[in-house]
Amino acid sequence: DLNNSGDQPVEYEFLWLPRGEINSEPMTSEIFSLGTGMSVRYANVLSEVFGLEPNALGALAIVSSSPDLLAMSRTYNIPGDGSAGTFGQAMPAVAPDDFIQSGERRRILFASEHEDLRFNVGCQNGSGDGTMVVNLELFDSQSTSLEQMMMVLRPWGNDQFNRIFEDYMPVNGYVDVWTVQSGQSFICYGSVLDNVTSDPTTILPQ
Repeated sequence: DLNNSGDQPVEYEFLWLPRGEINSEPMTSEIFSLGTGMSVRYANVLSEVFGLEPNALGALAIVSSSPDLLAMSRTYNIPGDGSAGTFGQAMPAVAPDDFIQSGERRRILFASEHEDLRFNVGCQNGSGDGTMVVNLELFDSQSTSLEQMMMVLRPWGNDQFNRIFEDYMPVNGYVDVWTVQSGQSFICYGSVLDNVTSDPTTILPQ
C-alpha cells in the first residue's frame, strides 16, 4: 500500500531483491506515478509487478522521486482448512535514514522460543556496493549472553535465521544486532510466531 503525502505528483519504481542472492543489479519494475494525496494498493505485488510465483522469498526496495511517498506491506496466509479470514504480518517501509549504521547497536525485543511461540530474525543490506557481516548476540531475560552469530549479506542482499533460540528453549529474551564494517548500513527485524497458527508479529529494532 502506497500513499503520496506530498503536494506534488510522485514517481516510483520497485526493485526485487531475492533472499540470499547478489542483488547488485536487481530486477526493476516500470516507473509508476501517483497523484497528490492518492493511494494505490497492490493485492499481490510480487505477482502483479514482477510475475513471481507464490514461493518467492526476498525483499522489495522502492525508489521514489520524493521522500513524501509512504509505504506499508502485509504478507498473509489463508487458512488451509477453507475457513474464512486471514492471518498475516505487517511491515512498514524503512527509509535509508532509519537504517542501522556501522558501529551502532540496536536491540530486538520479544524473542521467545517455547511450546507456544518461535522467533526468527531477518536482515537487509542497505547497500549494493559490497558484502557485509551483521553480528547478532542472543540474550535471555536475565541479560545472560547465550550465543553470538553472524549473518553474511551480499550487495542489496537479505537473509533470515529461523528459530535462533531453539537450542535454549524454553526462553524469553532479546537480540542485539550491529556491524563493525565501516560505511555499511542495514536493517533487521524480529518475527515472533504462534506455533499452532503461525500467526506472526513484526518486532522492529530499537
